[in-house]
Amino acid sequence: MDLFFQKIRHATLVVRESTPNFTSTCNMKNLHTLLVEGAFKSSVLQVSPNLFRHLTCLRALDLSNNQLIEELPKEVEKLIHLRYLDLSGCRSLRELPETICDLSNLQTLNIRECSSLQKLPQAMGKLINLRHLENGFVHNLKGLPKGIGRLSSLRTLDVFIVSSHGNDECQIGDLRNLNNLRGRLSIQGLDEVRDAGEAEKAELKNRVHLQHLVLKFDREEGTKGVAEALQPHPNLKSLGIYGYGDREWPNWMMGSSLAQLKKLHLTSCVRCPCLPPLGQLSVLEDLGILRMPSVKYIGSEFLGSSSTVFPKLKRLYIDSLAELKQWEIKEKEERLIMPCLNDLTMLACPKLEGLPDHVLQRTPLQKLYILGSLIMERRYRQDIGEDWHKIFHISEVIC
Repeated sequence: MDLFFQKIRHATLVVRESTPNFTSTCNMKNLHTLLVEGAFKSSVLQVSPNLFRHLTCLRALDLSNNQLIEELPKEVEKLIHLRYLDLSGCRSLRELPETICDLSNLQTLNIRECSSLQKLPQAMGKLINLRHLENGFVHNLKGLPKGIGRLSSLRTLDVFIVSSHGNDECQIGDLRNLNNLRGRLSIQGLDEVRDAGEAEKAELKNRVHLQHLVLKFDREEGTKGVAEALQPHPNLKSLGIYGYGDREWPNWMMGSSLAQLKKLHLTSCVRCPCLPPLGQLSVLEDLGILRMPSVKYIGSEFLGSSSTVFPKLKRLYIDSLAELKQWEIKEKEERLIMPCLNDLTMLACPKLEGLPDHVLQRTPLQKLYILGSLIMERRYRQDIGEDWHKIFHISEVIC
């Protein structure tokens, strides 16, 4: 029987007891891949130290969604060949042992949705072959160890947290050496960056492989210089800006430098009184504007100066502009405006008196949702609203 176990290279262990028996698994001494599926709810799954002492040939270990795992044994250091470790969805996992940093062959560490995890081991900089650190939705994580900034092979980093806790954790300049980052990146804690020169060290404008970027501030004033220094590369496809606290937008938002941008969400930019000239973004398809209480008027500044305004925009979502009273499109010259608009959603704009006739009647609008805006709900009410005739041709209306 032992010989049989030693021939096994890939195994799935389905745990159906509160105290699982890993004995048979420990006999699989040449195992390369192990997936542990937890199928119980009543007790805490203790990962046996013996499991790691015996399975020293493991290349991949998947413990994901075992929500009752509270800790990994320090014996994880025995898995010297491990390249892939998936702990995602282990919501009770409180910490990772420092010995995990001795896994010099580790290429992927997935801790997404480990919501009880508050910090990472200080020696993370020793993981010189780490390529993917998947750390999204780890909401209790307040900082990243300084050594992460030395992981030059890193390609995936869901969230970079700018820390306020001194020299042991990453600052914005520690992004500088992460030249191979690609895909998605969310930068949190940007209000901790007081120096625009430090922000420039992140060199975001050189991140040619980043496709999706989120910049998270905390509504503090005095961050325009920092935002200016965080100009993304023109190849960026998706951008979200949250909690930007200044009245003026950074200059790179005022032109057409983001020529490849397809999706843009501006959320909780609480002091900006007007919107940037987003109509100049030639391939923008999806635009969301949310929780911006200082915006009282939307006019020509929103459209920009392009000959065709919002030429590719398909979806426009405006939510919780509590002080917005008027949205106008006044065009003396004839130019195309939103020629592809299909879906317009207006939520919680209680003071807005109406929508531009151009948007309602001169775009190919198919879906119109108006909710939480009593003035407009009365104005566009089916059959009896004074402007119902302007929207009755739209195939799907919720008002």
